[in-house]
Amino acid sequence: MDLLTAFIILTVLVAVFGSAKGKGKKRSRANTKRRNTRAPAKRIADREPKPDPYSMLYEHWKRVEAKEVAVPPWYHDPITEHQLNRLKEDGTKLPGRPLSKGQASDLIGLGEEVDPGQFEILKFFKVTGLPLKHGSLAAIEIDRLLSDPEKASKWINRPATPLQKEYYRYFNIPVPKGLTASEAEEKMGSDDLTDDQSDEWFAYSELIEELQDKDFREDYDLKKPSLPIIRQAIKQHLDQGTKLDALSADDLVDTILSIKPDLEKA
Repeated sequence: MDLLTAFIILTVLVAVFGSAKGKGKKRSRANTKRRNTRAPAKRIADREPKPDPYSMLYEHWKRVEAKEVAVPPWYHDPITEHQLNRLKEDGTKLPGRPLSKGQASDLIGLGEEVDPGQFEILKFFKVTGLPLKHGSLAAIEIDRLLSDPEKASKWINRPATPLQKEYYRYFNIPVPKGLTASEAEEKMGSDDLTDDQSDEWFAYSELIEELQDKDFREDYDLKKPSLPIIRQAIKQHLDQGTKLDALSADDLVDTILSIKPDLEKA
């Protein structure tokens, strides 16, 4: 091999391997760049404050102090001894400053469950998160929602529920066209029922609510039965001599499945 040929081969090898080495470094820099753009974002996300009931409550107090939220006059009274003892017994985290009577009530409410009436309003407005878990946060959110005239009108004029309409059917009362939930509530509260009628409706409505409750149905792998199916199942037991107040939702599961087997989850 002459000197010129050897020089040409050497030049080609240097060009090929040098290029490959350069490409490798470029990929390494690109990978490093990608890692550096991801890591800070993850660190920032880890530092982001997570929603907690106390921070939500403190934000509400700021709005109260700024008079952005209306509260009753007693809210600003000093905390009572009974409230202070209750907070200590509950092990509630207290801010490092004096509390008002209303603020103490809010803190106590953090440990209380959301009642069914509050839950119904929050569910209607598709509220999620902490207001569904803490009584005082539920009350604050509901006050905020219903202070909006448009939302208040939507709530007042919401359609009657299937169970409310079932009340009309149960007592052979024609269901008015366009019946609202508020109108049904007023009707159900003003009707002069006998004690027996009140007891019957209570037992009947309890059966319906339990059979349509998700947690109850999960215990039996039962899909949600319709009102006509529940009505039919109850009638079968009553025809056999069972008293309505002696009937439980558990008693009705097998009867419902015998009427409509496909309500059992596969």
